[in-house]
Amino acid sequence: MSTTLKTIHILSACLFLGNVIVSGTWAALAERTRNHQIIQFSNHMVLLTDLLFTVTGALGVVITGHLMSVRFGGSESHSWISWSYMLFGLSGLIWLLVLVPIQLKQRQLLRQCDHITSEYLRLSRIWQISGAVATVLPLPILYLMINKIG
Repeated sequence: MSTTLKTIHILSACLFLGNVIVSGTWAALAERTRNHQIIQFSNHMVLLTDLLFTVTGALGVVITGHLMSVRFGGSESHSWISWSYMLFGLSGLIWLLVLVPIQLKQRQLLRQCDHITSEYLRLSRIWQISGAVATVLPLPILYLMINKIG
Protein backbone atom coordinates (compact mmCIF):
# COMPACT_ATOMS: atom_id res chain seq x y z
CA MET A 1 0.00 0.00 0.00
CA SER A 2 1.46 3.30 -1.07
CA THR A 3 2.39 5.95 1.48
CA THR A 4 0.98 8.54 -0.93
CA LEU A 5 -2.39 6.78 -0.99
CA LYS A 6 -2.50 6.63 2.82
CA THR A 7 -1.51 10.30 3.04
CA ILE A 8 -4.26 11.36 0.63
CA HIS A 9 -6.74 9.20 2.56
CA ILE A 10 -5.86 10.80 5.92
CA LEU A 11 -5.81 14.31 4.43
CA SER A 12 -9.23 13.68 2.87
CA ALA A 13 -10.61 12.43 6.19
CA CYS A 14 -9.28 15.56 7.92
CA LEU A 15 -10.90 17.82 5.31
CA PHE A 16 -14.20 15.97 5.56
CA LEU A 17 -14.44 15.67 9.35
CA GLY A 18 -12.97 19.09 9.99
CA ASN A 19 -15.46 20.81 7.74
CA VAL A 20 -18.55 18.98 8.97
CA ILE A 21 -17.64 19.75 12.59
CA VAL A 22 -16.76 23.39 11.92
CA SER A 23 -19.84 24.01 9.72
CA GLY A 24 -22.28 23.03 12.44
CA THR A 25 -20.45 25.10 15.00
CA TRP A 26 -20.19 28.11 12.70
CA ALA A 27 -23.91 27.97 11.83
CA ALA A 28 -24.98 27.60 15.47
CA LEU A 29 -22.84 30.54 16.58
CA ALA A 30 -24.13 32.72 13.73
CA GLU A 31 -27.74 31.87 14.57
CA ARG A 32 -27.23 32.78 18.23
CA THR A 33 -26.70 36.39 17.11
CA ARG A 34 -30.17 36.50 15.47
CA ASN A 35 -28.52 38.96 13.04
CA HIS A 36 -29.90 38.38 9.55
CA GLN A 37 -26.71 39.48 7.75
CA ILE A 38 -24.44 37.29 9.86
CA ILE A 39 -26.72 34.27 9.44
CA GLN A 40 -27.02 34.85 5.70
CA PHE A 41 -23.21 35.03 5.40
CA SER A 42 -22.86 31.86 7.48
CA ASN A 43 -25.39 30.02 5.32
CA HIS A 44 -23.51 31.06 2.17
CA MET A 45 -20.15 30.00 3.59
CA VAL A 46 -21.44 26.64 4.84
CA LEU A 47 -22.78 25.87 1.35
CA LEU A 48 -19.49 26.98 -0.24
CA THR A 49 -17.23 25.09 2.16
CA ASP A 50 -19.41 21.99 1.84
CA LEU A 51 -18.67 22.02 -1.87
CA LEU A 52 -14.98 22.76 -1.44
CA PHE A 53 -14.08 20.63 1.56
CA THR A 54 -16.85 18.17 2.44
CA VAL A 55 -17.35 16.92 -1.12
CA THR A 56 -13.60 16.92 -1.87
CA GLY A 57 -12.82 15.15 1.40
CA ALA A 58 -15.63 12.62 0.96
CA LEU A 59 -14.57 11.77 -2.58
CA GLY A 60 -10.96 11.45 -1.48
CA VAL A 61 -11.89 9.16 1.43
CA VAL A 62 -14.13 6.95 -0.72
CA ILE A 63 -11.69 6.63 -3.63
CA THR A 64 -8.53 6.06 -1.60
CA GLY A 65 -10.36 3.89 0.94
CA HIS A 66 -11.69 1.67 -1.80
CA LEU A 67 -8.26 1.40 -3.42
CA MET A 68 -6.67 0.47 -0.09
CA SER A 69 -9.42 -2.02 0.81
CA VAL A 70 -8.23 -4.23 -2.06
CA ARG A 71 -5.09 -4.98 0.00
CA PHE A 72 -7.36 -6.48 2.67
CA GLY A 73 -9.51 -8.46 0.23
CA GLY A 74 -12.23 -5.87 -0.19
CA SER A 75 -15.33 -5.18 1.87
CA GLU A 76 -16.53 -8.79 1.56
CA SER A 77 -13.48 -10.07 3.44
CA HIS A 78 -13.70 -7.93 6.58
CA SER A 79 -16.69 -6.57 8.44
CA TRP A 80 -14.76 -3.45 9.53
CA ILE A 81 -14.56 -2.38 5.88
CA SER A 82 -18.26 -3.10 5.33
CA TRP A 83 -19.21 -1.18 8.49
CA SER A 84 -17.04 1.73 7.37
CA TYR A 85 -18.78 1.85 3.99
CA MET A 86 -22.18 1.64 5.65
CA LEU A 87 -21.53 4.36 8.25
CA PHE A 88 -19.97 6.71 5.71
CA GLY A 89 -22.77 6.05 3.23
CA LEU A 90 -25.46 6.73 5.83
CA SER A 91 -23.76 9.99 6.78
CA GLY A 92 -23.63 10.93 3.10
CA LEU A 93 -27.31 10.16 2.62
CA ILE A 94 -28.26 12.41 5.51
CA TRP A 95 -26.11 15.15 4.03
CA LEU A 96 -27.59 14.78 0.53
CA LEU A 97 -31.23 14.14 1.43
CA VAL A 98 -31.65 16.29 4.55
CA LEU A 99 -28.87 18.80 5.19
CA VAL A 100 -28.30 20.26 1.71
CA PRO A 101 -32.03 20.65 0.92
CA ILE A 102 -32.54 22.41 4.28
CA GLN A 103 -29.57 24.71 3.63
CA LEU A 104 -30.98 25.63 0.22
CA LYS A 105 -34.43 26.29 1.70
CA GLN A 106 -32.86 28.42 4.42
CA ARG A 107 -30.94 30.34 1.76
CA GLN A 108 -34.21 31.03 -0.03
CA LEU A 109 -35.90 32.19 3.19
CA LEU A 110 -32.99 34.49 4.01
CA ARG A 111 -33.20 36.07 0.56
CA GLN A 112 -36.97 36.60 0.80
CA CYS A 113 -36.97 38.80 3.89
CA ASP A 114 -34.67 40.81 6.10
CA HIS A 115 -35.41 39.03 9.37
CA ILE A 116 -35.13 35.49 10.73
CA THR A 117 -38.47 33.71 10.43
CA SER A 118 -39.90 30.97 12.61
CA GLU A 119 -39.74 28.67 9.56
CA TYR A 120 -36.00 29.33 9.29
CA LEU A 121 -35.51 28.53 12.97
CA ARG A 122 -37.58 25.33 12.67
CA LEU A 123 -35.41 24.21 9.76
CA SER A 124 -32.32 25.16 11.72
CA ARG A 125 -33.26 22.82 14.58
CA ILE A 126 -33.75 19.95 12.12
CA TRP A 127 -30.45 20.84 10.41
CA GLN A 128 -28.52 20.92 13.71
CA ILE A 129 -29.91 17.57 14.91
CA SER A 130 -29.49 15.84 11.53
CA GLY A 131 -26.05 17.39 11.13
CA ALA A 132 -24.98 16.10 14.53
CA VAL A 133 -26.05 12.57 13.54
CA ALA A 134 -24.30 12.86 10.15
CA THR A 135 -21.15 14.08 11.94
CA VAL A 136 -21.14 11.34 14.59
CA LEU A 137 -21.71 8.46 12.15
CA PRO A 138 -18.23 8.59 10.56
CA LEU A 139 -16.41 8.83 13.89
CA PRO A 140 -16.51 5.07 14.65
CA ILE A 141 -14.83 4.56 11.27
CA LEU A 142 -11.66 6.05 12.75
CA TYR A 143 -11.66 3.34 15.40
CA LEU A 144 -12.40 0.63 12.85
CA MET A 145 -9.64 1.81 10.50
CA ILE A 146 -7.02 2.04 13.24
CA ASN A 147 -7.87 -1.27 14.91
CA LYS A 148 -9.14 -3.23 11.87
CA ILE A 149 -11.53 -5.24 14.02
CA GLY A 150 -14.28 -7.55 12.88
